[in-house]
Amino acid sequence: MENEKKLEPMPNVSFKCMTWLYKFVDLIWKPQRRLEKFPLKEGMAVVDYGCGPGRYTLPIARLIGPKGKVFAVDIQPLAISTVRKKAARESLANIEAILVDSYNIGIQSSSIDLVLLVDTLHLIGDCDALFREIQRILKQDGVLFMDPGHMKMSRAREIVEGTGLFTIIDCRGHDMLVAPKAKQ
Repeated sequence: MENEKKLEPMPNVSFKCMTWLYKFVDLIWKPQRRLEKFPLKEGMAVVDYGCGPGRYTLPIARLIGPKGKVFAVDIQPLAISTVRKKAARESLANIEAILVDSYNIGIQSSSIDLVLLVDTLHLIGDCDALFREIQRILKQDGVLFMDPGHMKMSRAREIVEGTGLFTIIDCRGHDMLVAPKAKQ
């Protein structure tokens, strides 16, 4: 997509502050508890979209095992280098970190079982482009797990339903499970 607008990452200092904040918050709320809500199975192909410092990427990689694969996707170079360093330190060979500058993430169509979009939707400039890409990479029986984070759930539902590409399967608290509609 030649004329696709390039995305701008948050400044490095902002990313470093966010990472520090996550370390503090994770001591209290333990992101591993959240993993129980994700529909994970051994051997899955998972995209952690907006992976940040990998707070979900690495635990997911351990849970899905060596036959599975996690694609850690982010527009922030420090996020990608952080995930790569952590994966190497833990000898997790089933993580592929992908630095992107557009919504096209370069993953094969219809190859992904689960996409995670956790506390990222409020940062997205072109939701239609994002959801078209997510629908493209998801298998027909794949799902998108969302937590709109800093966005109200009603607004997140409006965005998802407005694309016409997905069906909301379940909505609980701040979590939403979404399935792609049949591809045209």
